[in-house]
Amino acid sequence: MSGLGWMYGRDLPLVSVTFARDLTPRRLLERMGADPATLAERSGAEFHEDFGDILFEDDAYVVTASRYGSWAWAWEHGSWLCVEGDELLDAVSDGTAALALHANEKPMVEFRYAENGRLVTALNTLRGIGPEHRSGHDPHRFDPELWALGALPDTEETGPLGLRGLFYRLAEGLGVGMDQADLHTGKALSARLRPRPDRTT
Repeated sequence: MSGLGWMYGRDLPLVSVTFARDLTPRRLLERMGADPATLAERSGAEFHEDFGDILFEDDAYVVTASRYGSWAWAWEHGSWLCVEGDELLDAVSDGTAALALHANEKPMVEFRYAENGRLVTALNTLRGIGPEHRSGHDPHRFDPELWALGALPDTEETGPLGLRGLFYRLAEGLGVGMDQADLHTGKALSARLRPRPDRTT
């Protein structure tokens, strides 16, 4: 499946993924604060040998990274640094564009898009997608896409795609995607991220 197709309709209790345009996966992880001592390309077996015991711990910050088209992506297995404030996404987007997608079981889906070190638009379905709930220096950047996908942002209606489907489609419209094999079975780059300064390990 192309784009994020394999994620539609899947029971994914946590989605925390950061995308960066025209960066290599290694450079993306470096900008996200990967611990150099843990940064390596691993097979599926090697990944689980190194990280299996801590994979889903939110303070372990285990991440897998690869590339899809012109976008690199990094999947956080148990953490959500990509949406904890603007600092990480701003750093990733320096000189390019970056996107963070986050979803959990609350249910909440968050879409954060930045360019050249600055947040452009942030949408969060838990707070609402209406104009008063958005942030960023261009909060209406994706209004035409929202309307085209059947959402009615002025009335908080997310449309026929549902909470996750709406933001997945917004992301795909930018050209992002992920191959499921890279995340679960293929040989891919992985590491542990360093937490933000105000977090403890």
